[in-house]
Amino acid sequence: MRHKYIFCFLFLLIGLSYGQNKQWKIDSEVSFITYKGYHLLHSWEGINNNVNGIAIPNLSDDRIEKLAILIYARDFYSDNSGRDAHALEVLEVLNYPEIRFYSEAIKILDNKVNIKGTFDFHGVKIDKEFSANLKTEISTWEFSGNFKLTPTDFKIELPSFLSIKMKNILDIKYSIVLKR
Repeated sequence: MRHKYIFCFLFLLIGLSYGQNKQWKIDSEVSFITYKGYHLLHSWEGINNNVNGIAIPNLSDDRIEKLAILIYARDFYSDNSGRDAHALEVLEVLNYPEIRFYSEAIKILDNKVNIKGTFDFHGVKIDKEFSANLKTEISTWEFSGNFKLTPTDFKIELPSFLSIKMKNILDIKYSIVLKR
């Protein structure tokens, strides 16, 4: 919890340094991130409905200039408490509770967004580029889409079931709603 406040405090300072930039907050009521994992015998999905973060718009054109997202690994729920408990062990959530994403490279073209940023997960930082669909309304912007992550890139040991390891790929699906 302390890290969450430090993270938000840092972005408050960034916002103050940009004068009158108004921060947009992620609407945790409607935003989500899901992952889908695969094993030879089955696949499963987990969802995290506790997405936190902010975006800082550019003063001149009101487009998003910076984006910071913070979620906790413990908040993913797959409808199987045994699997979720084992995932917490595999992800070593006592040592690495947070999953962070930060971007200063956001390009918007009509209803598409290209986002280039850094994931900080399991003690490893990885740069990633992906695209999103953009839906804008007067007081909200919604980024949605999907991409893939490779667990072993983050030095996560793949769990096994019946001596067969899960596939080394996670399909990530997301909907991030920003409120002005």
